[in-house]
Amino acid sequence: MTIVEWVLRNKLIRFDRLLSYYPLFFFVGARIRISDDYRRMSVRIPLRWYTKNNNGVLFGGLMCMLSDPFPALVFEKIIPDTSAWSRAHSIVYLLPAKSAVTAKIELKEEDIDDMKIQLQEKGKAEKKFEYYFVDKNGANIALVSSSTYILTKKRNKELKENVKN
Repeated sequence: MTIVEWVLRNKLIRFDRLLSYYPLFFFVGARIRISDDYRRMSVRIPLRWYTKNNNGVLFGGLMCMLSDPFPALVFEKIIPDTSAWSRAHSIVYLLPAKSAVTAKIELKEEDIDDMKIQLQEKGKAEKKFEYYFVDKNGANIALVSSSTYILTKKRNKELKENVKN
């Protein structure tokens, strides 16, 4: 058991707070919030002197980097004995981010049920999610499309063994 697993199992710190200390998130000043049931999450990126580009607006790459892992991370929490990855991730910038931005992601129960059915039938599942980064005034700044790929741990092990042979 890793130290992170031990900390989470003993509920010494919440999962979202622990993620906030991951170096890539911590040094940007990102604030991550994930609901107790892992179905709702938000990622806030502040506009600071070191997160601005030469035009004085938020680096677009920060939005891409910070929005990438979350659907996959929470699916591993929601559906036990699975491994999840971001299979595809893209972002379309709609407006320059002149203030802090927040992405709110909500997983619907029907999406979770659909993933569970796919896992039972095929041992794998894939789902595409779309959500926006919004600024402090509620304007849509960027559209994020994220495709999450999930395998049962059993199927993942089988695939790894096939690659070795």
